Amino acid sequence: MLGEVAVREGTLPIYSAEVPTRQVLALLMAAADRAVPAYALADELWPQGLPDRAQDALEHHIGRLRAVIGAVSQAAGSERPAEQVLASVPGGYRLDTGGGSSDLRTFERLTGAGYRAMEAGDLHLAGRRLREALALWTGAPLSGVPHGPQLQAHAVRLTRSWQRAVDRWIDAELRLGRWRELCVDLTQVLTRYCPDTPPYTRLKADLDHRGQDRDVIRDYLRGRRETRTASVQPLPGVVPDRREPDRREPGRRANSGGLDAGTLPRVPLGTLQSA
Repeated sequence: MLGEVAVREGTLPIYSAEVPTRQVLALLMAAADRAVPAYALADELWPQGLPDRAQDALEHHIGRLRAVIGAVSQAAGSERPAEQVLASVPGGYRLDTGGGSSDLRTFERLTGAGYRAMEAGDLHLAGRRLREALALWTGAPLSGVPHGPQLQAHAVRLTRSWQRAVDRWIDAELRLGRWRELCVDLTQVLTRYCPDTPPYTRLKADLDHRGQDRDVIRDYLRGRRETRTASVQPLPGVVPDRREPDRREPGRRANSGGLDAGTLPRVPLGTLQSA
């Protein structure tokens, strides 16, 4: 998911020529091993509103995916039926990886180890783990398929995770005094993936033109601080929110369902059910 969408059973790709079917597969991948509501799939495919016979159209794409999964699984020697891999659950579907690997899960494991190492003061380990995590990225997240609102929300979330990892990695490396090595490694990281936003496009351009110049990193950090400061300034005429802060355990979300609450539409989308 950290680049072009790709799903494999062993070494064999699971692929459909139908673009909407690939969108369904990508959204199921993004929430692998968790339930994806049928209405979230419908919102991804038809954000402007449900077409006639939307239920039949969604069942067609689920059926196409199961046919591809079944054929690939058989060729790979797997004994799991397609209906178990792409399982129907109440109100939706779940892509059951059967304990398979994922670049996103590896990224989350490595970044988590890096953040914990930073909190423990082990900057060398933090730098290694975060560099390993960033090396997993090969391009824009979930690329190669059109993005409806659901996939776009996942792509934005993944990009923010990348940004956090980059910033924490830069912090660890600078505190170790490794700015020359950082300039070289940053050039490699930003060649593999660079979000189309000013802080990163400017950083990449400066690294390309100025090379191992410590001021490149300083300028980037100064720009990031200014961006953060601007982002927390209240708009004119807007009264700041004085409510009590959320005292839930750090890192916990308000919604623990199959998908992040912010990615789900708030209006009913017909009577779509899982098939």
